[in-house]
Amino acid sequence: MTETRAEKAQRLVDEGRVDLRVPGPFLAQGFVQSGRFTYIVALYPNGHYVCDCAWGRIHSHTDDLCAHALAVKLVVEPMVP
Repeated sequence: MTETRAEKAQRLVDEGRVDLRVPGPFLAQGFVQSGRFTYIVALYPNGHYVCDCAWGRIHSHTDDLCAHALAVKLVVEPMVP
């Protein structure tokens, strides 16, 4: 059985593969290690999560987030009041 994006996102968080940083122009920036690659997910002030993976580059303008962006969202949301 294949893993859903939500399940993969939760696994990435549980395994400690999300490194969250707060750089300049972004609200937050996460680095997600998945397989051999590290993906960069930016959270913009307008609330959009944008990942540099193939799925994220295509679907970043929608709410259909990739697992990497979902993982960063899982880490960020509890921190936002």
